[in-house]
Amino acid sequence: MQRTDTSDPNYYHQVVDCQWACPAHTNVPEYIRMIANGQFDDAYILNRESNVFPGILGRTCDRPCEPACRRGRIDGKPVAICRLKRVAADHKDDITDRIPKAPATKNGKKVALIGAGPSALTVANDLMPLGYQCTIFEKGPRPGGLMRINIPAFRLPEEVLDEEIGYIVNMGVEMKYNSPVTSLKSLVDSKEFDAV
Repeated sequence: MQRTDTSDPNYYHQVVDCQWACPAHTNVPEYIRMIANGQFDDAYILNRESNVFPGILGRTCDRPCEPACRRGRIDGKPVAICRLKRVAADHKDDITDRIPKAPATKNGKKVALIGAGPSALTVANDLMPLGYQCTIFEKGPRPGGLMRINIPAFRLPEEVLDEEIGYIVNMGVEMKYNSPVTSLKSLVDSKEFDAV
């Protein structure tokens, strides 16, 4: 018997429909297994590898994984995959020591990110551990973008938002609040940043 080729994305479409349906292709079966074993920290970190905001998505995701869940074809009810993501986030302990860290020695490259919404925060999350210095220009007084201003607090409590954004900002991201970028050309022409 040949070993299963999990490097082929089509494998997941054939075998793990929920993972294939997830836009981030989060390893759904593994984090559900971890939650079932009470390994909430591990489940949260596994989730965070493919999506930076597990606690936020566990409350706000539109759950494309659930209609694809094979369990729905067996007994008509899919596994509550999205809610389980929230369970892991709500029951984890302090995981700050497991969050990637920015190296003490930077690579010398500076990146400007416009707006402190999910996109810029995700880019900062990915670039800071690689040694880039990220500066986020946010026109408002707080980070979060549409996650903060368009999702009501009863659906997404501010403490959840602040915690997950804090994991990124605390890597050493330079935050410039109340700093709208009125001219992208001026920012690029300033040559202060290697990328915008």
